[in-house]
Amino acid sequence: MIHQRILLLSGALLLSACSSVTPQESCTSVACRPQPQARQLVIWWQPDLRTGASDFTQVSVQ
Repeated sequence: MIHQRILLLSGALLLSACSSVTPQESCTSVACRPQPQARQLVIWWQPDLRTGASDFTQVSVQ
């Protein structure tokens, strides 16, 4: 009984770890966008100016 629980828990952890990693190039969700930082601004271009779903520019701010 305890072996089944350990096996089930291990399998669930393995599957959840594999599914959470998404390459940046293939992610088109808003959640995958880089966030601005204290010294860096992220500019997202309008859809008609983009060459791809992840087209953005990072600019250093002083």
